[in-house]
Amino acid sequence: MSTKASLKSISKDLGLSAGTISRVLNGKAKQFRISDSTVKLVKDYAEKVGYTPNLIAKGLQASKTHTLGLMIPNIADPFFSALAKNIEKAASKSNYSIILVDAEESVEREKLQVRNLLSRNVDGIIAAPVVSDYRHFQEIVNKKIPIIFIDNYSDELDIPSITSDNFTGGYLATEELISHGHKRIGILKGVLDGAPLKQRLQGYQKALLDHGIQPSIELEAGDYFSIDQGYVGTMRLLRLPDRPTAIFATSCELGLGALKALKEMGLHAPEDISLVFFDNQPYLSFIDPPITTVGQDYDTMGKAAVSALLKLIEKECREVKSEVIPTKFIGRESVKYLSR
Repeated sequence: MSTKASLKSISKDLGLSAGTISRVLNGKAKQFRISDSTVKLVKDYAEKVGYTPNLIAKGLQASKTHTLGLMIPNIADPFFSALAKNIEKAASKSNYSIILVDAEESVEREKLQVRNLLSRNVDGIIAAPVVSDYRHFQEIVNKKIPIIFIDNYSDELDIPSITSDNFTGGYLATEELISHGHKRIGILKGVLDGAPLKQRLQGYQKALLDHGIQPSIELEAGDYFSIDQGYVGTMRLLRLPDRPTAIFATSCELGLGALKALKEMGLHAPEDISLVFFDNQPYLSFIDPPITTVGQDYDTMGKAAVSALLKLIEKECREVKSEVIPTKFIGRESVKYLSR
């Protein structure tokens, strides 16, 4: 019967100290200047002998559970499900597990989920807040539990955040339409009590002003973040006496609602109206026509959030800086050149 591999047995087999092996397997090789050749040797051998760290014993020794709480507004939203996947992947590489909770777009449920995570003794929390009322997160701060906001942020609380560059994304989307000759550009803006959509609207407005176009309230539609609101908002825009020649949807859900409205009205993109969405979901390249969009970098956002949180948990620093992750414009076939 084979004996289960341990740090001690690997140390003996490789002729290296248990401390060196532990640092390699815990991702701290660079911090302790351990050579790449030693890292490869240790990792290859640990995999060969099937070494699995005893995280329970490790947690008891360090008063840690090696779990991170992840709270998102809606797991059914493709953006947040993609973000959660990348956060879990990044956490797993550092031997941390994720406890995922869903606020279901409700502030009251979000408050319950905050208490839920606190009762689980998680080592830290990554949260994408539902709206701009973040006072219930103060309890986490008061308990000195490391926390990072992702996607959204608060000016009132001293909580670092990882966000997309929503302003520039909104600006680039609008500028693309302007460069194609569009001047009456509608926007499906969604709910504005959180920073991301507010910043996308501000980017839209700034692009118009920079090109000598006065923003118009009648071209701003939608007051919630859903397919139904995208549909209702688009129908209102299409029924204007002087309807827009293009629409910028500040989320994919709003954009899908726009497509539903166009179909119902017997209109097509880009022949009848041009479209740009914010957030590059995989299915957008398969829609006819493929949708021009602004992409968010889920992978970088997830890695940055986990990295920042682990620095606080492992006390590598007392505070971390907020980061704004660049967005990327992706041109496809849903924007038409207008004759000038």
